[in-house]
Amino acid sequence: MPKRPPLVVLLALLCGYASAQSLDYPSVWQCDANKPNWYCDIEEGVQPAATRQQPVRKDRGSGRIEIKDIKTAEQLRQELKRREDLAVMNPSEQHMKDYLELWQLTQDKGAVFADSWRRVVWQNPGLDYAQRRPVNNSAIKIYDEGRLRNEEQQLRTLAREHGLIFFFRSDCPYCHAMAPTLRMLSDRYGIEVLPVSVDGQGLPDFPQPRDGRAQAAAWGVERVPALFIGSRQTGDRAPVGFGMMALSEIVNRIFVLTGTRSGENF
Repeated sequence: MPKRPPLVVLLALLCGYASAQSLDYPSVWQCDANKPNWYCDIEEGVQPAATRQQPVRKDRGSGRIEIKDIKTAEQLRQELKRREDLAVMNPSEQHMKDYLELWQLTQDKGAVFADSWRRVVWQNPGLDYAQRRPVNNSAIKIYDEGRLRNEEQQLRTLAREHGLIFFFRSDCPYCHAMAPTLRMLSDRYGIEVLPVSVDGQGLPDFPQPRDGRAQAAAWGVERVPALFIGSRQTGDRAPVGFGMMALSEIVNRIFVLTGTRSGENF
């Protein structure tokens, strides 16, 4: 059996290996004058790496603007960005202080702006968006109830001039899940739904579809379920969406596509 080297030899080898590595941060393998390791010697006249004084990095960024000299919003944005970049690339204590001092100024100005905004809005109802879309819980409930009544009336009106074309495949689970939603939309609001099967077979909610294999290719339908809306008067059509959609999503898309209620949800 080969004889193992003494522990002191292994420690000496480790010390030599560690000193050969250019470590830029304090390490337990480095010699420290304040906390000497028993297995390495401190060379006289050489200051340990952990205690050497690092050169002070001067701010090389040009165009510095002192806070007292900032007069415009553009100057504020420019100087805040400059200080942030310095703090990110060299997060020294001074760079962080410089950035936070100016950041605090932006918070103060933002608070003053917010108070001024609210005072103007409260005193000018025409500028208050809450008058159009309530934010109070009680008012939201009343608003939503009225919107639902309007939706029903608008959908029945749309049903007179528009219809839906539903492309599906009989072995598609998402098509099976979406079909009852379209059936309910048709039964409740009178919107005609034309079922079109891309494999020639039907679904429980639409057992007798139109064979739409050729039509799907002509319309560029590559994924199902696919839903289109068509005009009875002009014959124009537009895709409502591809993939499974909930009832509320279908209704919102129909309103947007037909221009019935553009932007009212926002």
